[in-house]
Amino acid sequence: MSRNSMRRVASVVAATALLAGGLAVGTASAAGSSDFGSAGSSDAPESPAAQKPRSATKTADNISVTKQVVGDGKVAPGQKVTYRTTFTVPSGLDRGITKIKDIHPAGFEYVEGSASINAWHLIGGQTKESVTPEVNVADNYIRVSSPTGWLVSSIDAKTLTFEATYLVPSDAKVGEAFDSGLAFDVLFFASTQSFNPMGVFATVRNANLVEGVGSGSAALGLGSSDGTGSAGSAIIEDPAGFLGEVIGSALKSAS
Repeated sequence: MSRNSMRRVASVVAATALLAGGLAVGTASAAGSSDFGSAGSSDAPESPAAQKPRSATKTADNISVTKQVVGDGKVAPGQKVTYRTTFTVPSGLDRGITKIKDIHPAGFEYVEGSASINAWHLIGGQTKESVTPEVNVADNYIRVSSPTGWLVSSIDAKTLTFEATYLVPSDAKVGEAFDSGLAFDVLFFASTQSFNPMGVFATVRNANLVEGVGSGSAALGLGSSDGTGSAGSAIIEDPAGFLGEVIGSALKSAS
């Protein structure tokens, strides 16, 4: 390992250890520190990014479809964001969804292997499985299909859920809100049902310390809004394990 690589690993370890220690005592001191206002800092607190809706629900005949950004709807530049789309039929005829077209913001990059379908099957019932979508970079969408249709029914609450994760551009501006869309086909429907844009926004926030240490690498998967939990909660629940993972990632990237 080169000297530069050793220095990089050392800086990652030091920064992560500092963060872990700070979070460990931060939760205990937060209530007390608020009593003293902004003492100890001459800088005004940074204004949080304004946030637009992170979910929306539309209807097509008796089908209700909800698309949402998993988590709090905020994501740092260069990090990952997951969208979840759920189809239900509250009442009436059963429906078969044959195609789902997930329309993402321009510049977002689909994370290979992240797409999944949770659907009802005659054998096995409601199950989740990975799917490989058609990826159209030029037109900003991915698409999955089922010739026979995924069943959605009010009987026994048979639903259909599609999830996919994307990498946000590293040059995305803090405070910027990216809208997204959706289109889908239904058995025996004469036309595609399209909602684009749909009013489901991913809002860009400032990167946290861990995301800064990770240089926005999607490989580390830290601090992203992908539903797997934030880096902060991981440190609080298992600081030793978290530190070990970061050190391991740093050593791997430096080798």
